[in-house]
This record gives sequence, structure tokens and C-alpha cells, in this order.
Amino acid sequence: MAQQSWAMSKYRQIGFLMEAGQDVDPNEYQNNPERINKLLSDGVDYKDKKKRYWVDKGNDCFAIYARGLNITNSDRPVYWQWLTDSDGIEMAKVVKTRWLEVRGSFWTMNLSPNVQYKVSFRTTMDGTPYSSMKGQSVNLRLTLPDGTYQERQAELPGKKLQDDDPWYELEVGQFKMTAQNVGKMEFAMEQLFGRWRAGLVIKSVQIKTV
Repeated sequence: MAQQSWAMSKYRQIGFLMEAGQDVDPNEYQNNPERINKLLSDGVDYKDKKKRYWVDKGNDCFAIYARGLNITNSDRPVYWQWLTDSDGIEMAKVVKTRWLEVRGSFWTMNLSPNVQYKVSFRTTMDGTPYSSMKGQSVNLRLTLPDGTYQERQAELPGKKLQDDDPWYELEVGQFKMTAQNVGKMEFAMEQLFGRWRAGLVIKSVQIKTV
């Protein structure tokens, strides 16, 4: 039974690799497990560059890049600028704003069952010396399929996890992937500032194991 469950998990993970556009065979985990395990642990970007998938401790994890989020006024260069990293991933940078509103959603059926997950924005600052958003408070909200929600306030850009990593983690909330939480999950970051603010860079929202 355990072997069957393991095989089903591998087929599921290979399915996500194929969905992301990777050239893999459904049975490849049997004859080339090293390649499959490396793809899963390193992670793969979807071809549209809006999402990323990887496996941590055997569990499915995802990131929704900035282009996959709904960012108010992000189509207006006077307020937002789109930057591109070396992997071709677009990041959203605040040029100036008084109303910050970033929203997104995710279907939790793609997550591993009975696992504790954390939802967090991945952010940094561009070093803007004037009207910086660093240290400014934002409102965060996580709405789960079971009808419950979590709200909190946090200071930008968030918590630094590693000294050599330029990105910070701004945690929105945590939840356990139960049957009641199968469905559409929504998350948001909002704030109305007293004056024009600038400098925040958003890379993604991560949904990963705790």
C-alpha cells in the first residue's frame, strides 16, 4: 500500500512537471529517478513565466510570480515598473503609489494533503532614497476555502531568511491542507499611504511547507 501511494505521488509530481512544459515521460521516475528528483528539488518555471513548481520534503510547493498577481495600476508606468531577472522572470517595482493593492488566488487541490503550508510574499527594496516604503506597515489577508480568513499587519519588506539572499519573506498566513480547504484560496496585501511612496519590489507569492 505504501509503495502504491509513493508511485501515485510520483505520477502526480511528474504531471506537474509536464504541465509546466518539461519534456518528461510519465514512467521516467522508474528508469531515470536522478533526473526527476533533481527537477523536483530544483524546481521548474512554467512556460508562461507566471508560476513555479517544486517539491520540498516530498510535498508540492508553488510560487505565483508577480505577472500572475492582480496589482492595481501595474499597467501604468507612472506608478509601476516591470523588471526582468536573468531567468526571464518579471518583477513588479513601485515607482510611486499612495494606494497599494496586490491580490491573487490559488486552487489548493494542487497541494499535498494533511500538510501545513505557509503563504508569503517575496519582496525587497530597490534602495530608493526618497519616500521609501521600507518600514511602512501593510495589511495582509488570507481567505481559505473553508470560509475562514486570517488578517495581520506587517512592516515592509518583511523578514530576511538568509544573509546572502536579497529577498525578504512577508508572511500572510498558514493553514493545513485538509479536505475542508480544497478549493480557491485568496490572498492580498493592501495599504493607503499618507503620501506618495516608492521602492517596493515584488517577485512572487510562495505557497510552501512550514
